[in-house]
Amino acid sequence: MTSTTASVWVRSEDEDGFLPEGPRSIVVEGREAVIWVNIQTAANATTGGLHLRYWDDGEQGLWNLRGRPGFVLPTDKPGTVFVGMGKELGALDLESNEFRVLGKIPDANPRTIINDGEVYPGGREIVFGTKDTQFADPLASLYHFALADGIVTPIAEKQTCSNGKLFHRDAKGLVLFDIDTPTRSVVRYRFEVGLRGAKADGVALDLRDQPGFPDGMCSCGDGTAIIAFYNPEAVAAGRAVRFDLTTGRALEEWTTPGSPRVTCPLLVKRPDGVKLVLTTADEGMPPETREKCPEAGSLFIADTSLADGPATELVKLGA
Repeated sequence: MTSTTASVWVRSEDEDGFLPEGPRSIVVEGREAVIWVNIQTAANATTGGLHLRYWDDGEQGLWNLRGRPGFVLPTDKPGTVFVGMGKELGALDLESNEFRVLGKIPDANPRTIINDGEVYPGGREIVFGTKDTQFADPLASLYHFALADGIVTPIAEKQTCSNGKLFHRDAKGLVLFDIDTPTRSVVRYRFEVGLRGAKADGVALDLRDQPGFPDGMCSCGDGTAIIAFYNPEAVAAGRAVRFDLTTGRALEEWTTPGSPRVTCPLLVKRPDGVKLVLTTADEGMPPETREKCPEAGSLFIADTSLADGPATELVKLGA
């Protein structure tokens, strides 16, 4: 298996590097950029933010939010992103920083908040998960949200930390691949036309032999997926690995020197090829661990062997 060393792309310091996740490609006022969430700014913080970096000149942006964002998605409405935050889903205006609530999860447990999310093909629905903020008990769920009526419907319950997701079509139809991090597995869910739900269809990837915990995931558009592994140990580097979703075989890996807690991957097509952007986290490392992991919380970038990447799916809010 080939291995590629990634380099630091954005050095996140102090609170900005506590828990970066979910990078996405976005266009703001005609400029291409990457946007990502910092779920929270400290161990006991109840707020986080959105960060952005433009490709053309490296300019960065920050939006401080009133809650903890689990994911951010680009939309078809200029200057607006779709955000899952706390227990709410809604549209954030990047100019005014105004958040318009469009839906809420039917869960009042103070330990659960929205985590990772993905756009359902077509752009009018979102599938997302929640997590137990103590990463201890199966209090979380996988949900479906419809923009048409704002209804949030549980798909699967008794998860602990619902993380990476991607959609793929095979001979049987549409498949959702979903990670519940503590189980170290990727599970298939199949959707039925006209139903706001899905049924589990077995384990696609058993990752218990991999070091660290599977966190974020992105499609390569060819039946393979890249998975970021969050390693809580003070090891020299973190990893992201590309897997064949049919055979389960590991095909190649990327490493992040000095940052073992890799949280999410993003493939971006640039003029010089398809690049892989990786978010990593500090998440309150003790000083002795932080000394061994000086780049924890930074974003990394690496070359890939991919000729193309999947198109960016937009949430269709309407202009």
